[in-house]
Amino acid sequence: MRVITKARLLELAKAHADSLPSVKLWLSTVQNAAWSNFADLRNTFNSADMVHLDSGNTVYVFNIRSYRLIAAIHFTPKSPDKGRVYVREFLTHADYDKNTWKERN
Repeated sequence: MRVITKARLLELAKAHADSLPSVKLWLSTVQNAAWSNFADLRNTFNSADMVHLDSGNTVYVFNIRSYRLIAAIHFTPKSPDKGRVYVREFLTHADYDKNTWKERN
């Protein structure tokens, strides 16, 4: 899977220095993944959630330590290794629980 953009995620994570090692592990895992669908993703990250937003968009929420990573994923079933993961937000639990992120995505 291709992460768009890795640099943005690392920049977001720098604001929460304790998350950086876990974010780097997440990045490595995702970049080596070949997901065709949500079930494949859940085989890698069993706590990931799929969220359907009022905007009609679907995003995926990953638990990384005490943070939430929100991403849009374009699965490519015929070529799973060519899928894309678009980093949307990296939030603390408190910010995530406010649900204001749903309006931005």
